[in-house]
Amino acid sequence: MSFFTYSPCETGRKGRDAHILFHANESEWVKVNDTGLEIAQYLDEGASLDEVTRRLCAEYGISEDAARQDVLSVSDQLFRQHFLDGNARERPARFPVLKSLFLHLTTRCNLSCLHCYMAGSQANSNRDIPSERVFRIIDSLADHGGTSVTLSGGEVLLHPEIKKILQHAASKVKIELSTNGTLIDREWAKFLSDMDIRIQISIDGSTREIHDSIRGNGAFEKSLRAIEYLQVAGLGEKLILATTKMWQNIDDLPAIISLGKRLGVRLVRFMPLRREGSAGKHWDSVGSGVSIADYERFYEYTFRLQRSGQPGIDVNCGLSGFLPKMPEKYKTDDIWCPIGTLVVITVNGDAYPCVLMMKDEFRLGNVFDDSLDKIIQSDAMISVCQALAERRNKIKKCSVCNWRNLCQAGCMGQALDNKGTIWDTDDFCDYRSKAYEEAFDRILNIDD
Repeated sequence: MSFFTYSPCETGRKGRDAHILFHANESEWVKVNDTGLEIAQYLDEGASLDEVTRRLCAEYGISEDAARQDVLSVSDQLFRQHFLDGNARERPARFPVLKSLFLHLTTRCNLSCLHCYMAGSQANSNRDIPSERVFRIIDSLADHGGTSVTLSGGEVLLHPEIKKILQHAASKVKIELSTNGTLIDREWAKFLSDMDIRIQISIDGSTREIHDSIRGNGAFEKSLRAIEYLQVAGLGEKLILATTKMWQNIDDLPAIISLGKRLGVRLVRFMPLRREGSAGKHWDSVGSGVSIADYERFYEYTFRLQRSGQPGIDVNCGLSGFLPKMPEKYKTDDIWCPIGTLVVITVNGDAYPCVLMMKDEFRLGNVFDDSLDKIIQSDAMISVCQALAERRNKIKKCSVCNWRNLCQAGCMGQALDNKGTIWDTDDFCDYRSKAYEEAFDRILNIDD
């Protein structure tokens, strides 16, 4: 067994001060009192349960039954969290298994957003993946056991055969449709209502003035009308608002959450601004005026909102790597990042491990030339999966951090965008550390 301890201060409960024991290689942790810490330390030294029981009897003058009860209680807790499990991982690892695709179906778009990462990425502004190729890609995904596909653009609804693509995809996998919403009318809403689909609509401001300053005149009213049509069609529970954080809306983000609540959507998702495409060209107007402190104030607002139990809507604030308790869906290999389970495909067929890593150095192949099986098992994918697992131990700052197996060195793609390398932390490392400290201090002070 191997662990490290977080015990920042006394809680004032004499003889029952609390400690967090973190697993050395996994995201598991347990909360123990002074006696529990002592028992864990004895077990870590290699002592048997009987030996630990005898030590407690001698040290505290308690009965053997009382000592054994304490030892069994702590050892059971440690075993359940893999501290005493002989099969526990010696180090994190991710092995590529295809679960989902992110398809950029077209470069066509009816808007000219200031921050679009795709704008200018293709020499021909009206390129589409032919529908027959899309069908084959989705069929291959399903054959590999994949369960979901995200369809995006450009503006995905401008693909000449998008309805055929949606119908085919719906017969194979779950769909997430990423759209600006301006083209959705009653007919579109009715068409989509028969599918197993989630619909993400881009909303970059809570008012017409803010949203349209980013996306163009009239876009706000058209997107709100689309949400109304989709609600009437029975798709309210499948709607997501997506907002890119930038200078124009950084002070408006809380109001966007309120807007989402009023509109009856289930989730508001906030995404980082990337210095790519149109955003790269307009960085002085969309990105340079936003500070790390601006983002941190928003993160703190969302955490307060969630702690109050009053958001009335799910909010993903966009802070990757803050998971005090690893969700069950990530427990297979104990890594929260989807890299290695996802393939991102551009209009020209190039494949990448992440939307934030669409650079030549991370190109996995081309779906027009290579099978999905070849791409998912490529040396490039295996290499990026190894990096994903190793970053927390190879980045010096992370290797000595209490939160390394929870944060897992933060978002690899975000680090690439912020620092130009995956072998560094992203810009929010210090804030994440502070947030973890506050979260675990609250846990330590709960009287169990």
